[in-house]
Amino acid sequence: MNTTEKKIHLIEEAEYYADFNLVGELIIKAKKAKPESEPVKKMYSCWQSIGLYVHSLITKSEHIESIVAQYRSDKLRAVTRASKADIKIAQLEKEIKKLKTKIELGL
Repeated sequence: MNTTEKKIHLIEEAEYYADFNLVGELIIKAKKAKPESEPVKKMYSCWQSIGLYVHSLITKSEHIESIVAQYRSDKLRAVTRASKADIKIAQLEKEIKKLKTKIELGL
C-alpha cells in the first residue's frame, strides 16, 4: 500500500470510528431510557457484533499487509542474492576458462 492509499485508509477508518461511536452513543442513550425495550436490546447487541466484526477485519488487514511486506522483503533479498551469485558464477567461469587454456598450453 503506497502512502496515498495509507492516508485514504486512515481517513476512512477515522470516519468509521466516528460514525460507530455516534451510533453507539445514541443506542446507549436509548438503552438507558428504555432498558427493557427488546428493539433497543437488539440494536445494542447488533452494534456490538458489528464493532467486533469490523475490528477483526481491520486487524486481519493489518496482519496481511505486514505479511505481504515481509514477503516483498524476502523476495527482494533473494533476487539480490541471486544477482550477486550470477555475477560470481560469471567471474568463476572466466577464471576456469583461463585456467583450462593455461593447462592446454602447458603453462
